[in-house]
Amino acid sequence: MSKQQESNIAVSFTNIHNIVTRSLRVSIESVQEVIQGGFQDESRREGFFNYIRALASVLTSHHLTEDEIVFPYFRDKLPEAPFDLLINWHQEMVHILDDIKMAAEKCEKNDQLDTELRNLEKALTTLNESWHPHIQMETDEFIIKADALIPVEEQLRLVRLFAEHGQKLAVPPYLTVPFMLYNLPVEERKVFSRGMPAEVIQNLVPVVWKEKWESMAPFLLT
Repeated sequence: MSKQQESNIAVSFTNIHNIVTRSLRVSIESVQEVIQGGFQDESRREGFFNYIRALASVLTSHHLTEDEIVFPYFRDKLPEAPFDLLINWHQEMVHILDDIKMAAEKCEKNDQLDTELRNLEKALTTLNESWHPHIQMETDEFIIKADALIPVEEQLRLVRLFAEHGQKLAVPPYLTVPFMLYNLPVEERKVFSRGMPAEVIQNLVPVVWKEKWESMAPFLLT
């Protein structure tokens, strides 16, 4: 795989979109299973809510990164791109994410889960319905064009810049970093992880942070 294939803008955005797409599907399927049969044990309950929490944080950080540094960089280079529409879509999703976080918080605090779980399922489903046309527009009207516009070395710099900004916003890192890594298949994960410090991949995720995130393992890819 070439340097361009490993690190270009299209690959970077496709990976984060795939992370969110998979995690939305898994979250909806999982909440439906819980509505039908409850939680298997306390560890799975903890992992479920950690997974939802990480999803909300990762998606929020991704959209803020686009709004704050990605779209401003490209506005004059791609003046025909629908940046304002995409930003408005992000703002609409903020309200849905607030509903998801509120429903998850109520579920964690309430033993009578049925109503709260159904509210969580509804919010996740609403977000999923908005997410797919949003990323299709973003891909068609921005990502493909941006990828063809920027030279390779500049793409490498931008990908690092965007990744660093997003990772600072995605908190807590002991949940969001493994969440991002393990919602990708192995080959895509290898490419995605090249944008992270070696200490994170070799020590923090597998050793230092493992006890904090391993309850999410049933929902992640191995």
